[in-house]
Amino acid sequence: MKIHKLLLVAVLTSVFTFKAVAQQHLSSSQAYDKAQQDRSDANDLWEKKDPTPAELDRSIRILKHTLVFLDSLPIKELANGNFYLKARAYDVYLDMAQSYTVAGKKDSAIMAIENRFALSGSSYPVDNMGNFPLLTSLAQEPRYLAIMDKMKRQKSLWQNEAFKTSYKDNLTDAEKVAGLSLLWSQAKYNFVNFDHAGIDWNQTYLDYLPKVTATKTTADYYKVLISFYAQLKDGHTNVYFPDALAGQFYSRPPFRTQLIEGRVFVTQVFSDSLFKTGIQPGLELLKIDGEPVIDYAEKNIKPYQSSSTPQDLEIREFSYALLTGAKDKPINIDFKTAKGKIVSKTIARSGYHDVKGLKTLEYKTINNIGYLTINNFEDNSISKQFDSLYTAEIAKTKGLIIDIRYNGGGSSGIGFDIINRLTDKSFKTSAAKFITLASRPGAEPVNTDMGFGEWSPNKKIFYDKPVIVLIGPRTFSAAEDFTVAFDYMKRGKLIGMPTGGSTGQPVPFNLPGGGRARVCGKHDTYPDGKEFVGIGISPDITVKPTIKDLLNGVDAAKEKALQLLK
Repeated sequence: MKIHKLLLVAVLTSVFTFKAVAQQHLSSSQAYDKAQQDRSDANDLWEKKDPTPAELDRSIRILKHTLVFLDSLPIKELANGNFYLKARAYDVYLDMAQSYTVAGKKDSAIMAIENRFALSGSSYPVDNMGNFPLLTSLAQEPRYLAIMDKMKRQKSLWQNEAFKTSYKDNLTDAEKVAGLSLLWSQAKYNFVNFDHAGIDWNQTYLDYLPKVTATKTTADYYKVLISFYAQLKDGHTNVYFPDALAGQFYSRPPFRTQLIEGRVFVTQVFSDSLFKTGIQPGLELLKIDGEPVIDYAEKNIKPYQSSSTPQDLEIREFSYALLTGAKDKPINIDFKTAKGKIVSKTIARSGYHDVKGLKTLEYKTINNIGYLTINNFEDNSISKQFDSLYTAEIAKTKGLIIDIRYNGGGSSGIGFDIINRLTDKSFKTSAAKFITLASRPGAEPVNTDMGFGEWSPNKKIFYDKPVIVLIGPRTFSAAEDFTVAFDYMKRGKLIGMPTGGSTGQPVPFNLPGGGRARVCGKHDTYPDGKEFVGIGISPDITVKPTIKDLLNGVDAAKEKALQLLK
């Protein structure tokens, strides 16, 4: 009998050793995929219309095994460098609660919810019960009510609901101080780029206290708050006016300007009716409302721009925000034509009915070279559009140019879904870290390293011809994540100007009076740790815009890419 026990121990030991060795050979993304696949297999069982007891039992066993897998030492070590893998257990417990509920095992379902809360104190799903109708059958259970109450209290602490007061023309001093204090604390405990900001944040808070209480209107108060967050020098850390004030500050006529060689020019016009009045690319702006354009921008625009780099600030100051103001207040501009004639025009900021913005995606073939422009990564249909174009045209080309110079971001995954059609191998994406707080006397925050991501090739589509990506200072956020992955895998050259130098995951929150704010809570680098936030991604070949090219309608960066791909 003793021999049999020893044999059993030996067998079990060898099995668990084998599993541990197998787990040690998994990457964090592979472990994540395995956990997600297990969840999917289990959910397929309990989500059936009428699952059998055997199917419910099997789904619960799968989820239990998944928790054991996630709690194993090799996977826990991987999860320390991958936030998304670490968060899988929270979702598994939620799946388990629903599976138990379907099986009629209410006590076990509530225990799963309690275990989920114990992992992080998460308030989810207090406000999301409608998303999980199965759990409503637990609503009258005392233990369930107790855990929901804990979640609500936790939520009220961290979601700052008490600060979300309604708009009025002039907030109380208490509301004004509360709003500034919330901005200060959210940055202190979440902001990841203080090294780049280079300021004493506590002293800045003290300096701004008298400024907010001195304001006489909510509009002026928010201007002070916007200036306060601009001190952090981060493009993903911003304050936004309440909706009630949006028309007073965010309206602008449908054309864009740019600082080129120290002078400001019209570069894009999005309204045919405005174009017909003579507002066309190539016009130089001399004065705005009687002030020299540079002076106007420095005084009225620059102090309120949250920007990560000089090139990012320049775009915000002279392109995005230069002409913003009240929708019912026209703007007077003195222009100079290419022939040197001075023309003064009063231009409405609103009321245009023929505005045409940049298309999400555009494509054309130029001398057997594909030219693909992607102006955002917000549209989930971008990958399908690419696949359709690939079959019809891109596959036949001898090279491809991808232009993301006007791409302000969106979802990084959409961009990676384009890159995975340009390779037959897995590729690495940005590495990231965020702040972790320790609650002990004298403790300072430490960085939690999430490691780099990995993305698999598409396998169905592989464009193996040369590729060039055009970038510039408007290339921002998720478009920079795209650029990092493309650059790190050495798939092709980057041409243009340095990118905006700002990406990350903002933490959003509400402010008194109906405004909103966000603070950057995740710091990204290249997979090998190379910095680009606060710097920008430099092109392999720099091509700067010139006045001569603008007046002649020449896109020098595009022409350089076409030349290289001939």
